[in-house]
Amino acid sequence: MTAMLIGAAVVWLARSADVRSRRTTLAVMGFRSTAMLAVVGVALALSACGESTTRTAPSGVVTWYPSTPLPSPGPAQPSASAAATAAAPIPAAAGQAQSTGLGTPAANVAATAQLAFDPTAVTVKKGDVIQWTNTGSTAHNVTFDDQQSLTSGTLQQGNRWQVQFTTAGTYKYRCTFHPGMTGQITVGG
Repeated sequence: MTAMLIGAAVVWLARSADVRSRRTTLAVMGFRSTAMLAVVGVALALSACGESTTRTAPSGVVTWYPSTPLPSPGPAQPSASAAATAAAPIPAAAGQAQSTGLGTPAANVAATAQLAFDPTAVTVKKGDVIQWTNTGSTAHNVTFDDQQSLTSGTLQQGNRWQVQFTTAGTYKYRCTFHPGMTGQITVGG
Protein backbone atom coordinates (compact mmCIF):
# COMPACT_ATOMS: atom_id res chain seq x y z
CA MET A 1 0.00 0.00 0.00
CA THR A 2 2.80 2.36 0.75
CA ALA A 3 4.30 1.58 -2.59
CA MET A 4 1.02 2.42 -4.27
CA LEU A 5 0.80 5.69 -2.42
CA ILE A 6 4.37 6.55 -3.35
CA GLY A 7 3.68 5.61 -6.96
CA ALA A 8 0.53 7.76 -6.98
CA ALA A 9 2.44 10.66 -5.44
CA VAL A 10 5.15 10.38 -8.08
CA VAL A 11 2.56 10.34 -10.89
CA TRP A 12 0.73 13.28 -9.32
CA LEU A 13 3.96 15.28 -8.97
CA ALA A 14 4.99 14.52 -12.55
CA ARG A 15 1.63 15.58 -13.86
CA SER A 16 1.51 18.75 -11.82
CA ALA A 17 5.08 19.65 -12.91
CA ASP A 18 4.10 18.95 -16.51
CA VAL A 19 1.04 21.18 -16.15
CA ARG A 20 3.09 23.94 -14.53
CA SER A 21 5.68 23.82 -17.35
CA ARG A 22 2.88 23.91 -19.89
CA ARG A 23 1.38 26.92 -18.19
CA THR A 24 4.78 28.62 -18.11
CA THR A 25 5.37 27.81 -21.79
CA LEU A 26 1.93 29.12 -22.74
CA ALA A 27 2.47 32.27 -20.68
CA VAL A 28 5.87 32.94 -22.28
CA MET A 29 4.51 32.30 -25.77
CA GLY A 30 1.58 34.58 -25.09
CA PHE A 31 3.92 37.32 -23.88
CA ARG A 32 6.13 36.96 -26.95
CA SER A 33 3.13 37.17 -29.29
CA THR A 34 1.76 40.19 -27.46
CA ALA A 35 5.16 41.91 -27.49
CA MET A 36 5.59 41.24 -31.22
CA LEU A 37 2.15 42.68 -31.97
CA ALA A 38 2.97 45.75 -29.90
CA VAL A 39 6.26 46.34 -31.75
CA VAL A 40 4.59 45.98 -35.16
CA GLY A 41 1.78 48.31 -34.06
CA VAL A 42 4.22 50.97 -32.88
CA ALA A 43 6.21 50.70 -36.13
CA LEU A 44 3.08 51.12 -38.23
CA ALA A 45 1.91 54.05 -36.14
CA LEU A 46 5.28 55.81 -36.48
CA SER A 47 5.46 55.21 -40.23
CA ALA A 48 1.98 56.72 -40.64
CA CYS A 49 3.00 59.90 -38.77
CA GLY A 50 4.96 61.39 -41.65
CA GLU A 51 5.80 60.94 -45.27
CA SER A 52 9.31 60.14 -46.39
CA THR A 53 10.90 62.75 -48.66
CA THR A 54 13.28 60.19 -50.09
CA ARG A 55 12.09 58.59 -53.28
CA THR A 56 13.38 55.10 -53.93
CA ALA A 57 13.28 53.08 -57.11
CA PRO A 58 11.50 49.73 -57.06
CA SER A 59 13.83 46.89 -56.19
CA GLY A 60 15.68 45.50 -59.16
CA VAL A 61 15.74 48.88 -60.96
CA VAL A 62 19.15 50.40 -61.63
CA THR A 63 19.27 54.19 -61.74
CA TRP A 64 22.05 55.80 -63.76
CA TYR A 65 23.00 59.46 -63.75
CA PRO A 66 25.26 60.59 -66.61
CA SER A 67 28.26 62.73 -65.82
CA THR A 68 27.15 65.25 -68.44
CA PRO A 69 23.56 66.37 -68.78
CA LEU A 70 21.65 64.78 -71.60
CA PRO A 71 19.07 66.82 -73.50
CA SER A 72 15.45 66.07 -72.81
CA PRO A 73 13.54 64.41 -75.63
CA GLY A 74 11.10 66.51 -77.57
CA PRO A 75 10.47 68.11 -80.91
CA ALA A 76 13.54 69.44 -82.70
CA GLN A 77 13.81 73.15 -82.03
CA PRO A 78 16.79 75.45 -82.29
CA SER A 79 18.36 76.11 -78.91
CA ALA A 80 18.28 79.57 -77.40
CA SER A 81 21.98 80.06 -78.11
CA ALA A 82 21.57 78.92 -81.73
CA ALA A 83 18.63 81.29 -82.18
CA ALA A 84 20.63 84.17 -80.70
CA THR A 85 23.56 83.58 -83.04
CA ALA A 86 21.30 83.22 -86.08
CA ALA A 87 20.53 86.93 -85.94
CA ALA A 88 24.11 88.11 -86.40
CA PRO A 89 27.40 86.37 -87.18
CA ILE A 90 29.87 86.01 -84.33
CA PRO A 91 33.12 87.73 -85.28
CA ALA A 92 36.24 85.87 -84.25
CA ALA A 93 39.92 86.02 -85.01
CA ALA A 94 39.60 82.79 -87.01
CA GLY A 95 36.27 83.54 -88.71
CA GLN A 96 32.57 83.85 -88.06
CA ALA A 97 29.79 81.45 -87.17
CA GLN A 98 26.00 81.26 -87.18
CA SER A 99 23.23 78.72 -87.74
CA THR A 100 22.81 79.51 -91.48
CA GLY A 101 23.34 82.30 -93.98
CA LEU A 102 27.12 82.44 -94.33
CA GLY A 103 26.98 81.09 -97.86
CA THR A 104 27.05 77.81 -99.71
CA PRO A 105 29.02 75.23 -97.74
CA ALA A 106 32.28 74.02 -99.29
CA ALA A 107 32.19 71.07 -96.87
CA ASN A 108 29.44 69.34 -94.92
CA VAL A 109 29.94 67.44 -91.67
CA ALA A 110 27.22 65.25 -90.17
CA ALA A 111 26.83 64.80 -86.41
CA THR A 112 25.45 61.26 -86.44
CA ALA A 113 23.39 59.02 -84.19
CA GLN A 114 26.50 56.81 -83.93
CA LEU A 115 28.06 59.63 -81.86
CA ALA A 116 30.62 60.59 -84.49
CA PHE A 117 31.33 63.45 -86.87
CA ASP A 118 31.36 62.30 -90.50
CA PRO A 119 33.89 63.02 -91.92
CA THR A 120 36.16 63.52 -88.92
CA ALA A 121 38.76 65.55 -90.86
CA VAL A 122 38.02 68.25 -93.43
CA THR A 123 40.39 70.49 -95.43
CA VAL A 124 39.14 73.78 -96.87
CA LYS A 125 40.52 77.12 -98.13
CA LYS A 126 40.35 80.45 -96.31
CA GLY A 127 36.88 81.95 -96.73
CA ASP A 128 35.16 78.60 -97.27
CA VAL A 129 32.04 77.76 -95.27
CA ILE A 130 31.74 74.48 -93.38
CA GLN A 131 28.31 73.32 -92.31
CA TRP A 132 27.52 70.84 -89.53
CA THR A 133 24.11 69.15 -89.56
CA ASN A 134 22.73 66.96 -86.80
CA THR A 135 21.50 63.93 -88.76
CA GLY A 136 20.74 61.80 -85.70
CA SER A 137 18.02 61.97 -83.08
CA THR A 138 20.52 62.69 -80.27
CA ALA A 139 21.45 66.30 -79.49
CA HIS A 140 25.02 67.37 -80.31
CA ASN A 141 27.10 70.53 -80.34
CA VAL A 142 30.25 71.76 -82.11
CA THR A 143 32.76 73.07 -79.55
CA PHE A 144 36.11 74.49 -80.66
CA ASP A 145 38.78 74.15 -78.01
CA ASP A 146 40.79 77.20 -79.11
CA GLN A 147 38.03 79.28 -80.72
CA GLN A 148 35.12 79.36 -78.26
CA SER A 149 33.44 82.13 -80.27
CA LEU A 150 32.88 79.61 -83.11
CA THR A 151 31.17 77.11 -80.81
CA SER A 152 27.55 76.20 -81.53
CA GLY A 153 24.69 75.86 -79.10
CA THR A 154 22.85 72.56 -78.76
CA LEU A 155 21.96 71.16 -82.18
CA GLN A 156 18.77 69.09 -82.17
CA GLN A 157 17.91 66.74 -85.06
CA GLY A 158 18.02 68.65 -88.36
CA ASN A 159 19.67 71.79 -86.90
CA ARG A 160 22.63 73.29 -88.80
CA TRP A 161 25.70 75.29 -87.79
CA GLN A 162 27.99 77.14 -90.20
CA VAL A 163 31.51 78.46 -89.71
CA GLN A 164 33.48 80.55 -92.21
CA PHE A 165 37.21 80.49 -91.45
CA THR A 166 39.22 83.60 -92.40
CA THR A 167 42.52 82.48 -90.86
CA ALA A 168 44.60 79.50 -91.99
CA GLY A 169 45.32 76.85 -89.40
CA THR A 170 44.17 73.60 -87.85
CA TYR A 171 41.06 73.75 -85.67
CA LYS A 172 40.08 70.86 -83.42
CA TYR A 173 36.49 70.53 -82.27
CA ARG A 174 34.34 68.12 -80.27
CA CYS A 175 30.85 67.44 -79.00
CA THR A 176 30.84 68.12 -75.27
CA PHE A 177 27.83 65.83 -74.77
CA HIS A 178 29.68 62.74 -76.06
CA PRO A 179 33.31 62.12 -75.02
CA GLY A 180 35.36 60.81 -77.90
CA MET A 181 33.23 62.57 -80.55
CA THR A 182 35.91 64.76 -82.14
CA GLY A 183 36.89 66.27 -85.47
CA GLN A 184 39.42 68.56 -87.12
CA ILE A 185 39.27 71.32 -89.73
CA THR A 186 42.39 72.28 -91.67
CA VAL A 187 42.19 75.70 -93.34
CA GLY A 188 44.74 76.34 -96.07
CA GLY A 189 45.90 79.69 -97.45
